Amino acid sequence: MMRFFMRAMPVLLLSVVLVTSTACGQTRKNINVSEAKAMIDKGGVVVLDVRTPDEYRAGHLKDAKLANVNDAGFDANIAKLDKNKPVVVYCAVGGRSARASDIMVKKGFKNVYNVSGGYNAWSGAGLPTTTK
Repeated sequence: MMRFFMRAMPVLLLSVVLVTSTACGQTRKNINVSEAKAMIDKGGVVVLDVRTPDEYRAGHLKDAKLANVNDAGFDANIAKLDKNKPVVVYCAVGGRSARASDIMVKKGFKNVYNVSGGYNAWSGAGLPTTTK
């Protein structure tokens, strides 16, 4: 019996974690640029650029808010956002936005979407960007 319990423990723990995070209503999902564009076009989402101000000035998605994940003020910047509204998060290639997305979920954001491939994949696909 003890042997069965020891083998079942990792599966049981994972199940509890998944049920708890789902029950709390908080999710982080990786999406591609096509999915991100469809969400943005539909409206009702916050678009969050977590790159540096210099990267943002060089080009960003229209109406994107800037909150540099490596800046000491990141938590204060995201605290201004509606935690119940879906947030599409991107960086240059997806690493910083994945980290930012995880932070946001831990801080209570309900639906966070990390753009895989980030700005580079977005612009590489010929999707619209701006410097304004």
